Amino acid sequence: MVQVRSARELPEFGVSIFLAAGATPDNAPGVVRSLVSANLAGHDSHGVIRIPSYVEEIGRGRLDPTARPSVEHETGSTAIVDGAATFGQLGARLTAETAARKARQVGLAAAAAYRCHHTGRIGEWAELGAERGMITMVAASGAHGPRQVAPFGGREAGLGTNPIAWAVPRASDQPPILLDFATSAAAQGKLMVARAKQEPVPAGWILDADGRPTTDVEDFYNDGVLLPFAGHKGYALSVIVELLAVGLSGGPRAPATERGACLFVTCIDPAAFRPADEFVQTVEQVANRLKRVPPAEGFHEVLVPGEPEARSAAERTRDGIPLPDATWEAIASTARSLNVDVP
Repeated sequence: MVQVRSARELPEFGVSIFLAAGATPDNAPGVVRSLVSANLAGHDSHGVIRIPSYVEEIGRGRLDPTARPSVEHETGSTAIVDGAATFGQLGARLTAETAARKARQVGLAAAAAYRCHHTGRIGEWAELGAERGMITMVAASGAHGPRQVAPFGGREAGLGTNPIAWAVPRASDQPPILLDFATSAAAQGKLMVARAKQEPVPAGWILDADGRPTTDVEDFYNDGVLLPFAGHKGYALSVIVELLAVGLSGGPRAPATERGACLFVTCIDPAAFRPADEFVQTVEQVANRLKRVPPAEGFHEVLVPGEPEARSAAERTRDGIPLPDATWEAIASTARSLNVDVP
């Protein structure tokens, strides 16, 4: 069964939980805004399903709900952000904002973050740059794992899910062109969603503990591993993502007792290359050309990257956010353990 919760109700409830868990009045709304925005975009794997695990990490001392990320070092076109082992969304937002601000000044800039906790849906940080008129690329990995993905040809984990995202700004009334995916066959959060729904996962996603293909999600949680998407291609891209995010941020400096997530954000100002309105005109020409392609059998229309998220956000803002009963009960149980009233 599925619960449908209002897009207005969830943020208030989430903030109450994190405040009760020790988060500051500044930090709690920042992380909840990101979690709910992931649900609105249709990426439930990075939404409020994460609340119980974040609270658990606070209790274990691996997430400091009171700390604030800061810029540790910067040049005219680069920066290093210390995520301070607090909610990773806060460090990610500072990193993306810093890269976008510098790109506006110099045309092309990058910022890297280390000592973050889970940084959420990284497409959000690419969208943040695009909202400021920047072509934005984001790569995320972890200095200390969790490593849940087998390299191509392997049967044991050697990589994280290592997601990558790109966002390209469009005309003011259009959502950005958006690419956002894990370099594994699926984000680990999607396995969490499948588990909550008690559903099998598609073939090609996971191996069991003996290295055999399986669709039973419980096999992953019993020492199984994820596979890279597209075989050797996803594997190679995953390696590059880790080298950018972990290597350039200096991620291994973080103590192994912390999550140690890392982020690398590059922003490009189109106006540094050609008039911005001409660039946007080109983007719209490409998007319109794709939209005019007749749909294949089984499809209603051709969508450009980013349209599914934008449509989901509009629909869920209007109609509510669906959550599996198991997800809602896990969040409610966490709230009750902190003496927070459950709606």
